[in-house]
Amino acid sequence: MDRIVCVNCGRELGLLSLKDRLADGFVCLQCLVPVGITRLENSAAFSSAEVRALISARTPLIENFSPTRKIGSHLRIDDVNKAFKVRKEVFAFSNLASFELLEDGEIVTSGGLGRALVGGALFGGVGAVVGGVTGGKRSRSVTTSMSIQLNLRNCHRATATIPFIKSEIKQNSSVYKSIRAAAGECLSALQTIIDSQEQADHTERSETAFNSAADEILKFKQLIDAGIISVEEFEAKKQQLLDL
Repeated sequence: MDRIVCVNCGRELGLLSLKDRLADGFVCLQCLVPVGITRLENSAAFSSAEVRALISARTPLIENFSPTRKIGSHLRIDDVNKAFKVRKEVFAFSNLASFELLEDGEIVTSGGLGRALVGGALFGGVGAVVGGVTGGKRSRSVTTSMSIQLNLRNCHRATATIPFIKSEIKQNSSVYKSIRAAAGECLSALQTIIDSQEQADHTERSETAFNSAADEILKFKQLIDAGIISVEEFEAKKQQLLDL
């Protein structure tokens, strides 16, 4: 039988060793757990290089995480290091693609990259008609489940969940109102993460566009130096590239 070793640490792995199978090898949980990964979802789709890069990227994320904002035990946010923690897992701001508030299996409110927070039926009066963005409408006086689902990108998993209600609670109770308020705070905080990421993406795109324009201007400067184009042609092209 071929010898099995972890693609990250090189440790030899036995038949009973806790490990995940990759597309081209294995990774031990002793390498994954310290960076907040208990199991790789769809691990066979990951290559050895991708897992090593994932572990390398998550190591400083975990080590440097220091929350600047907290919403009970539900959500912790580190605005300095651009990371957030849900339950025991830490994610980068850039991992968050969208989120949905689910109440009794229905989407009540949602938000994400490229769209504003929509819905908001959760914040209506007790017993109000609910359904939000799903269009399903029914009147109710109790809630049996409530959670926020986070849809992730460029991450070791596709989704994460912030649970709020797991058993029946009357909507006219103080407990429900308190939970509803906490869920609202989490939604607002998640939207600030989305807004922050969109601003960062916009800045990156702007810098890329500027650098591209600068490269093109340099090329046209070389053409004018070589006498291939006139000064007027160069100035016209420069204004076009800089969108002046």
